[in-house]
Amino acid sequence: MTAGGASLRLSRTSLRAHKRRFAGTFTAVLLGVAFLTGTLVMGDTLRSSFDSLFAGATGGTDAVVRSSAVVTVSGDAQGTRQPLKTDLVARIEGIPGVAAAEPDIRGAGQLIGSDGEPVGGQGPPTVAGNWIPDPELNPYRLAEGRPPAASGEVVINRGAAEAGGLRIGDTTVLRTPDPLPVTIVGLAAFGGEDGMGRTTFTAMTRADAEKYLTPRPGEAASIQVRAGPGTSRQELVDALGAVLPDDVEAITGEQSARENQEMISGQFLSLFTTLLLVFSGIVLFVATFSIYNTFAIVIAQRTRENALLRALGASRRQIVGATLVEAAVVAVAASAAGLLAGIGIAAGLQALFPAIGFPFPDGALKVSGVSMLLPLAVGLLVCLGSALMPAVRAGRTAPLAALRESTVEDSAASRKRAFAGGALALTGIAAILTGVLAVPSVTLAATGAAFAIAAFVTLGPVAAGRAVRVMGRPLDRLPGVSGRFAKRNALRSPRRTAATAAALMIGVAVVSLFTVFGASLKATMDQTVSRSFAGDVAVSAPAFGAGGSGLSPKLAPAIEAQREVRTAVGLGQGVAEVDGVGRRLTVTDPAALAEAFELGEVRGSLSALGKTGLAVADTEADEHAGGPAPPPS
Repeated sequence: MTAGGASLRLSRTSLRAHKRRFAGTFTAVLLGVAFLTGTLVMGDTLRSSFDSLFAGATGGTDAVVRSSAVVTVSGDAQGTRQPLKTDLVARIEGIPGVAAAEPDIRGAGQLIGSDGEPVGGQGPPTVAGNWIPDPELNPYRLAEGRPPAASGEVVINRGAAEAGGLRIGDTTVLRTPDPLPVTIVGLAAFGGEDGMGRTTFTAMTRADAEKYLTPRPGEAASIQVRAGPGTSRQELVDALGAVLPDDVEAITGEQSARENQEMISGQFLSLFTTLLLVFSGIVLFVATFSIYNTFAIVIAQRTRENALLRALGASRRQIVGATLVEAAVVAVAASAAGLLAGIGIAAGLQALFPAIGFPFPDGALKVSGVSMLLPLAVGLLVCLGSALMPAVRAGRTAPLAALRESTVEDSAASRKRAFAGGALALTGIAAILTGVLAVPSVTLAATGAAFAIAAFVTLGPVAAGRAVRVMGRPLDRLPGVSGRFAKRNALRSPRRTAATAAALMIGVAVVSLFTVFGASLKATMDQTVSRSFAGDVAVSAPAFGAGGSGLSPKLAPAIEAQREVRTAVGLGQGVAEVDGVGRRLTVTDPAALAEAFELGEVRGSLSALGKTGLAVADTEADEHAGGPAPPPS
C-alpha cells in the first residue's frame, strides 16, 4: 500500500472512531465560516441593491454642476461644498448639447408625524429641497397626488409618510429648523422604493426652498443637467467645463450617483460589515483553540496506536499525513456547511431589515466567487493550521512507546516558554500604558492588547499547573474520587488545560472589553459635561449631521425671555477651512458663553471676537502656537 493510501485509511478509521469528539471542531469551523460568508454576501448584496437603486433613480441626469470648493473635516468623506448661484442655470441652458438644467436646492428639513414626534433622524439624514419639474432630472417619481404648486405645499417620500402616519391632505410641521406649517399634496418614490434607505425627503416649491433652506435667495447646492439628442455624457461634461467659472466643476451623472450612494449607504455598510467581520474573526480565533485541543486529545489517546504503526513500519510522514487528512476532511465538510449557512444568514438578514424599519432595496442575493472562496480558504487554513502541531507531535511518537504502560506528556512549563511569555506580557503592558497615558493612541493600545493576549496564550501551560494545584486543594478534602481525578487529569497535560481555558478566556475578554468600553465612554462623557457645563437645563435635538434638523435659532431668545430664566445660550455647528485644514466650529454668543460653561482661564476677550475672530482651546493654541499668547482677560 502506498503512503497516501495508508494515510487515507488511517484517517477514515480515526474519523469513524472519534465522531463525537470531532463534532465540536466541525461546529466551531462551521460557525466561523458561516458568519464570514454571511457578512461578505450581505455586503455584496447591499452594494449591488443600492447601485441599482441609484442608477434607476438618477439615470436621466447626464451631468451635475457643483462648486469645486469643498471643506472636508475628519469623519466626513463627502465634505461641505460652497453653494452655487442659480443664475448659472440660464448660462448652462444656452450651451449647445444641453436639453434642460434645473437647480437642486437642499437643506435640513425634519417632518413632524401625526403623533407629534419627529420622523426619522438619529442617523439617516432628514432632507428638504425643491421639487424639480423635469421628470428626467428629478430622482423622485410622483407616486400619488400632485407636485407642490403654492407656498406651504410639499411632496414627501412614501417611507416618511408611512413612518409618520401621514397622508395626502394632512397638515403638519417641517423643521427647517424654524417650524414651517406645510400641507402634503403628494407622495414620491425613489427608484421604485419608498425612499433612499431611511432618509426622509420633503420637496417644496423652488421659492419656498430658497426662502427657508438657503442663507440667501438665488443659491443652490448643485445644478442637474440633461443632455440633448446625440450628446454623450462625457461630451456634455467637457462642454460645461469649458464655460463654467474656475470655482465650479461638472461631473457625470454616474459619478454623482456613486458619491450619493456611498454617502447614504457607505457608512452603514462599513459599520455593518466591520462588526460582523470582527465577530467572525473572534469565532474563528476561538475555534483554533478548540480545534487544537481536540486534535491534541485525539493524538494523546492514540499514542500507543501510533507507536504500533511505527513499529510495523509506518513512517512519520504517514502518521502526520493521516492526522492532517482528518483535519482537512473536517475542514472541507464544515466549511461547505458554513457556506450554505452563511447564505442562509444573509437571506435572513435581508428579510429582517424591513421588519426592523430599514427598507432593504429589492434584489436577489449576490453570491460572488470571492464570497465563497475566501471563507472556504479561511476555514481550511484555520483547521489545518490548528491541527499542524498535534500532527507533528503524533509523527514524533517512538515505536517503543507501544511497550509503555502509559504516556507522559511534556508539561510545556519550560523556561523558554516562561521567558517568551514574560517578554510578550511586558511589551503588551508597556504598549497599553503608552497608548493610554503617555501618547494617546488607539492603534498602540490595540497592539498592546494583542501582545497581552499572546502572552496569556504563551504563559498558559506555565501557569496552568500552579493554578490547578492551588484551586484543586479543596477538592482533595472532599469525599469521593471525582475531584481528585479532575485535578490529576488537568495536571497531566497543562498544555491542553491551558488551550481549553484560552477559548473561555477570550470569550470573557471580549465581553469584558465591550462592557468596560461602554461604561468608560459613558463615565467620560458624564465627567466632561459635568465639568464644563455650568447651566441648569440643556435643550437639545439631533444635529443635521446626525440626521435631525437641529433647533431654531429663535429658540434661545425665546427661552431667555421667560421670567424663570436668567441666561440662555444657543450653540450651533459649522465647518470652515483653517490653515488649509477643515475644522468643525461651534457657533455661539461669545459674551454669554461663560455664564453657561466653565471655560477656565480665558486669554484674550471673547466679546471682541467680532465676525472674523475665533476662540480656541489651550491645547489647540499650544499645538499651533505662532507667538506669545496674549495676557489673560
